[in-house]
Amino acid sequence: SRNIRTLERMQNQLTTGRRISKPSEDPTGMVESLRLASRLRENAQFQDNVQDALGWLNTTDDALDSLTSALQRVYELTVQGANDPLDTDERMAICAEVKQIKEEIGVIANTTHGDRYIFGGTNTTEKPYVEGAWQHNATSIQYEIGVGVEIPINLTAEEVFVEPGVFETLQNIVDHLETNDAQALSEDDIGTIQAVIDEVLASRAKVGASVNRLEMTKARLEEQEINFSNLQAEVDGVDPAWVIMQLKEQESVYRASLAVGARVIMPTLVDFIR
Repeated sequence: SRNIRTLERMQNQLTTGRRISKPSEDPTGMVESLRLASRLRENAQFQDNVQDALGWLNTTDDALDSLTSALQRVYELTVQGANDPLDTDERMAICAEVKQIKEEIGVIANTTHGDRYIFGGTNTTEKPYVEGAWQHNATSIQYEIGVGVEIPINLTAEEVFVEPGVFETLQNIVDHLETNDAQALSEDDIGTIQAVIDEVLASRAKVGASVNRLEMTKARLEEQEINFSNLQAEVDGVDPAWVIMQLKEQESVYRASLAVGARVIMPTLVDFIR
């Protein structure tokens, strides 16, 4: 009956929190509700992408921070090594520390975010730096953070290590320390290692700019999610208190109709028995 259908519809609204359960109830409202639901799913995916991108970039920033500290220590050691009064043994001690730092920088080159190598380009499953050799590509990883909007989230080994000549510079310093060549250390290596540090700092600034952009995008997406949710609630949402009140009224009407029906039927049965 009509009363039963109304009760079922209200009970469904109370259970699902939605006003429209099938297109026939409100065709226009259903279309709009589905559109908003699609936008919310899309927004959720963009937010996931932004969150993962931020994690990747924060890992990159930490790696670049460690790389900068290591290179600055090499700079200090190079300045010490360029000091003429040092003897061979003193320069060899400095050389040993530079070699250790070079090995540590090799570890930094293989930094991972989760189980993905961050400096390997799109080849995130293999170490980009193995035994002094590179196995990487220079392709950036793009994340979609909005409709038609993509952002590169990685720096490649090409940008951070190869083009600045990080390992070549370190090896030159080692060679000049081992050959006790104070002149080369003073005239060449000090300037070169400083230039490498400057390039790494520039890479770190690039990461910082990307983080700032993603933070702004995150805030915008969160605001959009609230707006879409509010719009969907206006189109398809229900007020539980109002539905409960209406449900009680319909239940009362339904019970009354049953009572009236019973009173009508009973005399008929009695008459039949007579």
